[in-house]
Amino acid sequence: MPTTRPSCSRRSQGPRRLGRSAGWLLALALVVALLGRGGSAAESGKTITIGETNNPAQREQLLALFGAEDDDRIIEITVEDTKEAMDGIFDMSYITTAYSSTALTCRDLGDGLDVTTSNITLVTPGLYAMALVTAGIGDAELVVAGPNGLTGIEGMTALAGVFKSWEESPCASGATTSARLRLALEELTLTAQIGVALGAVDRQVGVQIATDIVLETQKTIVTDGLSQESDIDAVIAAQEQRAGVAIAPELRAQLLDLMVRLARTNIDWGTFAAGWTIDTNGDNTRITMRGDGIAIRNAQATATARAGAALTATAEAEAALTATAGAEAALTATAEADLSATAGAALTATADAQATQDAIAALTATAAAQPTATPIPAPTATPEPFAVAGKVVEIADGALTIEDAGGSEARYAVVESTTYLREGEQVELIDLDEGDSVDAMFDPTLNAVTSVNAHAASVGLLARMAWMGLFLPVALIAAPAFWLWRRREVEPFIVREAAA
Repeated sequence: MPTTRPSCSRRSQGPRRLGRSAGWLLALALVVALLGRGGSAAESGKTITIGETNNPAQREQLLALFGAEDDDRIIEITVEDTKEAMDGIFDMSYITTAYSSTALTCRDLGDGLDVTTSNITLVTPGLYAMALVTAGIGDAELVVAGPNGLTGIEGMTALAGVFKSWEESPCASGATTSARLRLALEELTLTAQIGVALGAVDRQVGVQIATDIVLETQKTIVTDGLSQESDIDAVIAAQEQRAGVAIAPELRAQLLDLMVRLARTNIDWGTFAAGWTIDTNGDNTRITMRGDGIAIRNAQATATARAGAALTATAEAEAALTATAGAEAALTATAEADLSATAGAALTATADAQATQDAIAALTATAAAQPTATPIPAPTATPEPFAVAGKVVEIADGALTIEDAGGSEARYAVVESTTYLREGEQVELIDLDEGDSVDAMFDPTLNAVTSVNAHAASVGLLARMAWMGLFLPVALIAAPAFWLWRRREVEPFIVREAAA
């Protein structure tokens, strides 16, 4: 029999702190990274990804599990795909195999999330669902699986598969911004750290507890509209008490800061705007999330309006057809009356013919005057806010000038309601400095920036050496001068007897 291997072989020395035990969880960044691209609705059918290390028999077993059909899109995920997706997020150099695979199916707006895992030993369905909700996917079905007969498949390649699936076929109901992606990435990484710390004996149990705490805290923030730090701190404390755990002080402070920033960011939670309900099965391999958010109500209102417009157009068309039929009947009656006129009454026949022509003209004009269905224009889509990232080069006249990574500069207005964070602290516009790196949210409707998250520019080694260079010449002169001053000859103090 072939040797049973896990989906990710390990080096003897893993990354520090979280190490291999949390590498799988940091790979959840792929779930949110995949949302960086927009797109139209996905094609019909599922998008399936298969890890390249699976042999033909394992591949067929996974396709059967996913219920693959002829119109499904099938993509192979390689080890290099996983490493590339995680580049700059976590060191995945020790990955040598790719077994875990996925099937992603788009769902209608309001249907919610359904995540199932099979033969995945560590990444829980709740973690996948949390990533999808925070990043902007509220309506999809995701199945994550490893082939039968293997153990220790954690699910990292599957995350690269989700990334690839969304890149190839994004769902129409999904919407995200770079600010949401950043928040989701921070949330996932921090949840991983908390879960590993809580799960000293059983990592999967610890990760599930951490996921429950973060998801329930986030739901309360969304449904109650919380934004004050003291209120959010109380919610976290309540969730700790409910779970019977205490998060380490350093990690708890980070969680509080993250939740406050999430609460103060302008996010449309779509399907989950009014909260959500979570159901799990007994062995923690499936989770369903349902919501009654504003997106569902908006969709229902739009559908009702369109149906009403269609009914009005149909009624108007039927009225026009009825008028036309009446005109045709009148013309037929006139023609029959003309045929019954006697041949001897030529003048009367001529008059009747003229009357018939007049009647035809009048009826034609009447039919033409019947109202026709007026098309109801579709509402103009409200432009979505988008993220701006770069370095502050000027702050003047109530505006920020930001230079992006490509060196291009753009000037953005701010408004009275704009919020500012610098190093995680609430500040004002005047507290920002030129050179700060910022992530800002621009609202096209207001034509202004609505939120700014700034970080002070780091001082490099060369800059510090330049400051030292200002004092080095002074030091070189002062040292010898001080030495000479100490060695100068001092005339002895002599006491002489004065003459009487």
